[in-house]
Amino acid sequence: MTQKSTILIADKKQFLVDVIKESFHKEFNCVCVTTEEELFEKLPYTDAIVVGLDVCLSNLDNRIEMIARIRSRFKGPIVALTSILYSSTRISLLQKGADDVLTKPFNPDELVVRTKKLITLYSR
Repeated sequence: MTQKSTILIADKKQFLVDVIKESFHKEFNCVCVTTEEELFEKLPYTDAIVVGLDVCLSNLDNRIEMIARIRSRFKGPIVALTSILYSSTRISLLQKGADDVLTKPFNPDELVVRTKKLITLYSR
């Protein structure tokens, strides 16, 4: 039996964390956080991270810098979730270190497939 990868799910909205966890829990160990402090505490113990970029942040610049901060501490795949629809925001998130970006609302099944593909690519 293979060991499950651990996914770190981060968003300040507990209901969103719960939706994402429900999508991942059968195939992954899920660690869920709702604050920036928890995110950085749990980060070293994960294989992949799914970040809802509303983790205690209020302005766009902080959200984009959050990805850069995560990337400086984490070498695995990062999927960013954002409610901001502008392509310039998605581009900035990718430039700062996100491997993929999904716009909220999103299909949880699509999130799982994208994350699994990234884990496979990173494990090569």
